[in-house]
Amino acid sequence: MNHFPKLKDFQSPEGYFDRLPDQIIEKAMARKSYSWTKYAAAAVFLLGLGLSWQLGLFVPDPQPLTIEEEANLYIESQVWTAEDILSLSEDPNALLDQIIEEEMPASEELWAEDELNWF
Repeated sequence: MNHFPKLKDFQSPEGYFDRLPDQIIEKAMARKSYSWTKYAAAAVFLLGLGLSWQLGLFVPDPQPLTIEEEANLYIESQVWTAEDILSLSEDPNALLDQIIEEEMPASEELWAEDELNWF
């Protein structure tokens, strides 16, 4: 221990402890005065978002559907059955013919008339 240099006693600056309580109070008051503004800003932001959501500012305008699109939605969601669709039609046979034509388009005849008489 004799090899270590001796340290001088610490001395505080003149009047340090007299000014210390005032400095601590000043710093504490400065922090408290700004803390409520953060909460107020957050509250105003959330209030604005809530009001704009309630007023429907974020909802896009709905696009009107055609009658065919609306009917397809009813059919795909299984609200309407095939019988319901046919009962709504004025001419169910024409409707069935149209569906068959759309689903199975007419193809070329498999055999030409010349090939029918091959013998």
